[in-house]
Amino acid sequence: MSLTHPVRVLLLQDPVTSNNWGGVQTMTQTLQLALQEQGFEVTALPWQQTKFVDLLYESRHSDVLVASHNFGPTYCGVALKTLTHKPLVSWVHGPLLEVLQMSKASLWKRRWLKHVYGYVDRFVCVSQTTEHSLLGFLLGARAQSNDSNNRGNSSSTSSGKTPRTEVIPNALTPLTVNVDSFVSDVNTTSSTNFSIGYIGRLSQEKRPHLLLEALRALPDDAHLCIVGDGVLRPELEDAGKDLMANGRLKFLGRQVSNQNLYTPYQVTLLTSKYEGCPMTALESLACGAPCVALPIPAMRELFALDAPYLLAHDETPQALAIAVLNLMRLPKEQVQKDIARITSKHSLPQFGHSWRIAIQSSIN
Repeated sequence: MSLTHPVRVLLLQDPVTSNNWGGVQTMTQTLQLALQEQGFEVTALPWQQTKFVDLLYESRHSDVLVASHNFGPTYCGVALKTLTHKPLVSWVHGPLLEVLQMSKASLWKRRWLKHVYGYVDRFVCVSQTTEHSLLGFLLGARAQSNDSNNRGNSSSTSSGKTPRTEVIPNALTPLTVNVDSFVSDVNTTSSTNFSIGYIGRLSQEKRPHLLLEALRALPDDAHLCIVGDGVLRPELEDAGKDLMANGRLKFLGRQVSNQNLYTPYQVTLLTSKYEGCPMTALESLACGAPCVALPIPAMRELFALDAPYLLAHDETPQALAIAVLNLMRLPKEQVQKDIARITSKHSLPQFGHSWRIAIQSSIN
């Protein structure tokens, strides 16, 4: 298809609410910016809050539909695609098999998802980990035998096309500095203390209880600030009463994303059960704070080549504490060079260029 006008993208997204925040929302905003910088006309609409007749109108006047993640926005995208025959690109963030297992999705839900995904023309995955999990869901055991040359070519969609998958890692955008943030409170701790941060949701898949166990395994001068909120906060506050009483643990609640989330800390921690391409880890590195993580597949993909010492040797809090102590013994210059190599692979121009190719390929 040859277009004489800028490519028109309808970006279907979730509304941003107090209960709906994190890396997906950050990256949806980044994608809109990147596509606009590539010369695309982007109309971003919250699919749940927009009348379907308006969504249908925008869909008919767009060249391609992009779903900001592979659940609600993709379901809406499939309905619009069925009526308008516009190509649909679904953005996949987390490893689908693990997400479905954590949510205890029924067999019926899995079969329904497989049917819905059959209408998607192209899946863009944030990591190889996410892509492998998606293919494992779509193809079952056959996914294990697919090499990179056959990626996305082994399953027909309900529209008669072959779904394509590709990996486009998340991009970093410069974080602003907020002088009015909570940082001054964090900095009141003694300069002799070892300052550790966690930035993220307090939910089951993030396994935040491991943070407290890791803190207990570290020397007494280690202090942890937990930045974020979620359903597990009351339980964590109860479990960490002793740590809070002696000043080693603080809960700072949800904060606006900016450099000051990360710069007070010598290291940040990530204890998730699964991830796709975690923005909290990338943002931490970009702000100069190394992120030590449990060795789940996504973190091995992110760290193993350039900074393997950022990975604990197993998924126990004791191993996480050991990795933190080992990191502190390394020359800071080496660590900063290593994390600079990692962040260089997540530039906004490369992200936008890769997405431009993916969208144009979907249209053609």
